Amino acid sequence: MKLLVKLALPVLAGLFLVACASRSPEANAFGRGLPEEQKPMNLQDSEIKLVYIQTPLFNFYDYARLNTYRSGLIKLELFKYGQPIGSIRIKGSRMCILNECSFKWPISKKFFGPVSYGDLFQDILFGKDIFNGRGKIVAANNVVVQRFQQSGQVIYYERKPGHRLFKNLSTNVTIAIDDYNNPSIDNGVKNSLAIPETAN
Repeated sequence: MKLLVKLALPVLAGLFLVACASRSPEANAFGRGLPEEQKPMNLQDSEIKLVYIQTPLFNFYDYARLNTYRSGLIKLELFKYGQPIGSIRIKGSRMCILNECSFKWPISKKFFGPVSYGDLFQDILFGKDIFNGRGKIVAANNVVVQRFQQSGQVIYYERKPGHRLFKNLSTNVTIAIDDYNNPSIDNGVKNSLAIPETAN
């Protein structure tokens, strides 16, 4: 009997590990793949972004895909070396950062620190005014800047088409989001390996 238990335990542990490892990262709790609301037919918009995040929760600098869905779900899928590593999901009054999900306000406080509010990340993501437009000026070239002090911390927020930068100058929490511009688009410059001819 003891021999049977000794043999069965490693076999069961191995089956458990294999079963867990075979599930894709996007599988739901029942292993059936993507939730219905995240299927391609429900996608409204998808854009590639270059994202820099420096917060108490985590640091990230690489490409991300910003997806918006008909259901109201907003998903920023994070990549490292071209492989998905997690996502930030927002829907209604809830927000998930990597594997931690909660109501927006507590998770925003963990993400940004005490100077924050529930929709702060979403407002930065879509280039909206933060803190009700406090300290807002329109600088040259239509760059919108908000610089103000809140609860003893200095906040700097800059945005223009294709670029957003949020920085808490007191705590160094930084969020930068830029549109990805595909370098393969023909910009009129032709490169050639031929040796140029010189005029004599």
